[in-house]
Amino acid sequence: MSGFVSRTGTRGILLAPVAWPVLRVFADMDSQKDVQPPKQQPMIYICGECHTENEIKARDPIRCRECGYRIMYKKRTKRLVVFDAR
Repeated sequence: MSGFVSRTGTRGILLAPVAWPVLRVFADMDSQKDVQPPKQQPMIYICGECHTENEIKARDPIRCRECGYRIMYKKRTKRLVVFDAR
């Protein structure tokens, strides 16, 4: 069994660096049990045919409420979005 001896003299198991984020995820899951998920708010989509704005939730059918057209475009966000070009 491979391992390491810490400064205090106790033995431990040597973990590969890949396993460290996994352990952090499991440690964070316990602290997030009390946190409730954010409420699903509808996104605004624009119809490709009649150009009306439609609010569509996660499980709603993708269809315009005015004309029934099925091609919808997501409305552009007003939040600042920055991309790094290299």
